[in-house]
Amino acid sequence: MFSKAALRSGGLKPVFSVQLQNRVIQCISTRGASVSEHVKNWNNANKIYYGPQRDNKNYPIKKLPETNPPVRHGFIPESFFTTLYEKTGVTGPYVFGIGLTTYLLSSELWVAEHGMIEFMAFWLSFYLVNKKFGPVLANCSSRKGGMSLFKKPRPVPSKQSRSVEELIEMESGQKLLFEAKRENVDLQLEFHYRQRLADVHHAVKRRLDYEVDVEAAKRRFEQQHMVNWIVKSVTKSITAQQEKESINKCIQDLKTLAAHV
Repeated sequence: MFSKAALRSGGLKPVFSVQLQNRVIQCISTRGASVSEHVKNWNNANKIYYGPQRDNKNYPIKKLPETNPPVRHGFIPESFFTTLYEKTGVTGPYVFGIGLTTYLLSSELWVAEHGMIEFMAFWLSFYLVNKKFGPVLANCSSRKGGMSLFKKPRPVPSKQSRSVEELIEMESGQKLLFEAKRENVDLQLEFHYRQRLADVHHAVKRRLDYEVDVEAAKRRFEQQHMVNWIVKSVTKSITAQQEKESINKCIQDLKTLAAHV
């Protein structure tokens, strides 16, 4: 709907602006009307807004251009080069632009921060994309090109179709690959589990063997100590006279045995 701000921006004569605004608002502000009445009111409003009372010479009706104005290097208007061409020649705009940029950077009026690097990267990517895909988008924007683009899809080449089918088959085999990897992981876990059980069994057996060896060593030491103590005690209990009598008795027994032989 038309608003007062839109009517002011339309460029009407100051003398008739208030009257035309009121008449247009009266034409389009009917509530509860049917569709045909709304269409009729809109037509009347258009006749008043674009009527003979409008000063089209001083306040022409602005229309948006169908295409963007021509530019160079992606963002510099062509009018900038054409304006300076008659005065400075072909290299004038470039010298002026480079000199102005050098002056701004050297005087630190334009500080080279991270935002500037991002702007340069964005501009470069936009320029390359526009240069590469600009003709395709322009062809799609036209009715004939757009309709032909959507109505007649380009056939997929046979090589590409075969490659796509191969990729689909390869993707279907990913399930088997994942299962094989899962089984390998399970086998590795089982191996580590059994290896740890074997390590625990070996450690427990080694400790038990140590305890058995300690007990055997204690028993052997006790037996040796007991034998030595008994022998030593018996040796101490035998006197010199008993030893002499024992030796004589042995000699006498030997002589007796020798006589019988």
